[in-house]
Amino acid sequence: MMDMVTILSYSERIDLQLELATLANEITNKLSGNSISAVIGYGIKDKVDVLSKNFDKVFVIDSEDLKLFNPITYANVLLNIVNNTKPDIILISDTKRGGAIASALSALLDTGCITEVTKVELVNDDLVIYRGAYGGLGLAQTKILTSPKIIAVKPGSYPRPTAIKNGIIEEMKVDIKKPEIELVEFRAKETGARLNESDVVVVAGRGVKKKDDLQMLEDLAKILGGVVGCSRPLSADLGWCPTWVGMSGVTIKPKLYIGVGVSGQIQHIAGIRDSKIIVAINIDPNAPIFEYVDYGIIGDLYKVVPKLIDELKKIKG
Repeated sequence: MMDMVTILSYSERIDLQLELATLANEITNKLSGNSISAVIGYGIKDKVDVLSKNFDKVFVIDSEDLKLFNPITYANVLLNIVNNTKPDIILISDTKRGGAIASALSALLDTGCITEVTKVELVNDDLVIYRGAYGGLGLAQTKILTSPKIIAVKPGSYPRPTAIKNGIIEEMKVDIKKPEIELVEFRAKETGARLNESDVVVVAGRGVKKKDDLQMLEDLAKILGGVVGCSRPLSADLGWCPTWVGMSGVTIKPKLYIGVGVSGQIQHIAGIRDSKIIVAINIDPNAPIFEYVDYGIIGDLYKVVPKLIDELKKIKG
């Protein structure tokens, strides 16, 4: 049972911090308490004003020593804020960086951590935490019995809030220790489109024969004001995209999803099932994806997609 709760939220991305604010404020609106945001990095002071309108307090640690990301270093810095605020709940966006920080912080605090969380709700003033199970076919209901509770929330699980607060911004100075692991080389990674932020997502599956053919899908997405993504085989195995749509990749819920040559394995369906409208184009009438679609087109994608582009151009004028 919780009577008064303090919630600390962290993400390396401001937009995801705002998603966490929705969850934090949802809980503190039902229980007495405070929502706190932690902003950690280098050159980030000018990005915190929007957070003060959505959290009761924002702690900022801005240091050149944090210019290069190291999960252990960031977890230790976040630990300073934890020791200062004594939160009951710690929310972290379950990005690659956030997941690494969450696990490291869990070890430092010797407390429970649940990742890939899609929903958190209060039941009799107790937190019930939901995460995907059985390849996305079900939801596991879990609880953390230790405190603080570390909950890593999948991006896109909550909407951004309407600014309703006038929070305090406080800068903190901490002693940042040199990491034991030395970074010897840094290579920039192609980030690709923000798949979970677009209203229209066109996804290429194994039916797409060559990487150059993705341009055809780009043309379709451009007309619809959307972006292009890949299924796991095209991303993980062939390296055509920096990430993939699916349970182990990016979970999306656009207004319109179009799967082109996507077979529809359950791991992929788990990542798209919350889309408002699901459309599939596949030459195989027995493709599993047709069981989940609102509209299905059985045909050769190399004939269907060009015709679809032509018809959309006519409509657009």
